[in-house]
Amino acid sequence: MFSAVALVLAGVAAWAQPTTVPAPLATGNDAIGIYSSALGNTDGYFFADWSCGNVGSEIAVGDAKVFKIPNFTYYGSQFTALDVTKMKYLVVDVFPETDMTLAIVPITGTVEKGVQSAVTGGKWNTIKIPVETFTKKGCNMANMYQIKYTSTVIDNGDGNVDGFGNGDGTKTFYVGNVYCYKEAVSYEDTEAPVITSATVASVSYASATLSLTATDNKSESIYYTVTDQNGTTYKVTGKSGEATSLNITGLNAGTQYTLTVKAADEKGNVSEAKTLEVTTQSLPDIPQPVANELKSVFSPYTGNTDGYFFNSWGGGTGAAININGKVGYMISKFAYFGSEFTAIDVTSWKKLHIDVLPLQDMTLTIVPITGTIEKGVQFSLKANEWNTLEVPVATYVQKGCNMANLYQIKYVGTLAADGGDGNVDGFGTGDGTQSFIVGNVYFYNEVSTGVNAVDVAQPVVDGPAFNVAGQQVSSDYKGIVVKNGKKYINR
Repeated sequence: MFSAVALVLAGVAAWAQPTTVPAPLATGNDAIGIYSSALGNTDGYFFADWSCGNVGSEIAVGDAKVFKIPNFTYYGSQFTALDVTKMKYLVVDVFPETDMTLAIVPITGTVEKGVQSAVTGGKWNTIKIPVETFTKKGCNMANMYQIKYTSTVIDNGDGNVDGFGNGDGTKTFYVGNVYCYKEAVSYEDTEAPVITSATVASVSYASATLSLTATDNKSESIYYTVTDQNGTTYKVTGKSGEATSLNITGLNAGTQYTLTVKAADEKGNVSEAKTLEVTTQSLPDIPQPVANELKSVFSPYTGNTDGYFFNSWGGGTGAAININGKVGYMISKFAYFGSEFTAIDVTSWKKLHIDVLPLQDMTLTIVPITGTIEKGVQFSLKANEWNTLEVPVATYVQKGCNMANLYQIKYVGTLAADGGDGNVDGFGTGDGTQSFIVGNVYFYNEVSTGVNAVDVAQPVVDGPAFNVAGQQVSSDYKGIVVKNGKKYINR
C-alpha cells in the first residue's frame, strides 16, 4: 500500500506525487476502461480544460500514466459515446495533494447530475458510484460521452439539472483510473428474464415514458432495450421484479411508433419481445403572420432572413420539426439558445413578433444582440398552446440596443436583473428540462386604428395582454393593459 510522504518547503506542507497506481477492481468483459493504463483508454479519449484557465498534463508513474490537474476549478474529459448500462459502478481513482471535495458529473445528453465526494490528501481515493444512481437522477448512461469534474454539487432533485461549485484554484489532484465495472457472475444460467409488464405511462408531442417490469430467476439486474420501427434504440437498467421508467425523447409530433421491448439478464439471456404502440400528440398549426407587410427573420410562411440559422451555443439541443406541413424549430433541454443571421436594420419597423409553443409553463426572455449592450424582455408562457410575444422596437432602442445592427436573437430563461437603460441586464438560464417550439420571428408595423381613449373598468377580452412598454402581462396585472388594439385599466 502506498504511503504518502509529506514534504515541507519554505514552511509550506506539500504532498509528493503518487508513486504507484491502484489496480482496477475488475478486468476483461467485466470492465470498460475509459482512462486507464491497465484497462486502456476508450476510443477518442482526451482530457479537456474547457477554458478553465489551468492546463493539466500526463505524467509517468512507474509503467503507468496518470493525469495531473493543477490549480483546480473545473475540468473535463471527452470520448466516443459509451453505453455503460450493463456495468454496476463508475469508478474514478484520484490522488489529491491535500484534502478536498470532488464532484463527478457524467455528460449524457440529458440533465447534468453530479455526485460529490470528500477525498483525502496524499493517498489514492477510489470513488465508486453505482451507475444506477445516475440513471435514477435522469442521466442516459447508454450515451455517456464526457465526464466533468467540479468541486461541489447543489442537488436539484431527480430529473432536474444540478448546480455546481468550482474549486478555488488552489488544489491539485491526479487521475489514475476511470472505468466502469460489474462484479463477476460465477453462476450458470440459461433461463431468460420474463417481461411481466410493459405499458405507456405518458405521451407528449415529442416524448413518451414507458413503465417496464421483468423478473429473472437469478439475475438482480435487468437490462432493457427498446427499439422503434426506424431502428432507433433506447436502453435502461432496472432491478428484477421492480418497475423501471424509461423516458424516450426526440419523437415527432402526431406520429405512431411501434416499440419492441426486450429484457436481458447478467448472463446475456434475452426475453421474448413485447410490442407497444405509441402515438405522440399532434401539435396545433403554426400561426400565420398577423401583417402583410413585415420583415421576416424566421417563418415557414414568409421565409428566413439571409444567413439565418439556430445555434445552441452549448445551452440545449434543437431540431427542425414538421407541424402539419409547416416547419418550426424545437429547442429542448433548454438553458439558453440563440439564432444568428446577416445583420439587419429594423428601426423602420414598430414591433418584434415571435410565436412560441412551450411544452410546459415557463418563462422566456428575448434578447436582441446588436453589438451594444444586451437587454432582455421576459414573458410568462402557457404550456401546449401558441404564445404571441411582442415587443416594440422602441423598447429595445430606449434600453440602449442598436436595432440598426441586429444580427442575433438570444433566448434565456429569466431577466434576473434589469440593469436599467444603457446598462447590461443579468439573465438566468433555463433549468435544462424545458422544451419549446419557435414558429415565427418577424418585425412588422401596426395598422393604426385611431383608438386613443382609455376604457375604464371594462372586461378584458381574450387574447394576449401587454403593458404600455409592450411587455406581455398576465390577466391579474394591475394598471393599463392593451388587448386587441384597445387600452383598458385593470384594477
